[in-house]
Amino acid sequence: MREVEFKLYLEQDNAITSKKKSVSSKVGKALIVERELSVDLDEIVKDDEKTYHLLLAVKEKLNDELYHGVYQNSVRRYYAIVNGKEFPTLKQFERSYKKAT
Repeated sequence: MREVEFKLYLEQDNAITSKKKSVSSKVGKALIVERELSVDLDEIVKDDEKTYHLLLAVKEKLNDELYHGVYQNSVRRYYAIVNGKEFPTLKQFERSYKKAT
């Protein structure tokens, strides 16, 4: 993961009000995802299907629903800086993926 680039991207986001705390938290959560699931976010977010499967793994293995989706949110934010667009919701992706196959 390109930590410095991710941090700068988050710091420029006007929707984030508590810059220092929130930015550090999001970067930290992304690092936890990489460490706990043994993945490289740079490799994963290049591929929508891999991103989808990672988000499912985060939800299940990191009990992300208990944490209000903070780990998934960090992955989604990282996806956005790499791809220049937001990743769809899991349900939206599932619908579009089923149509394509």
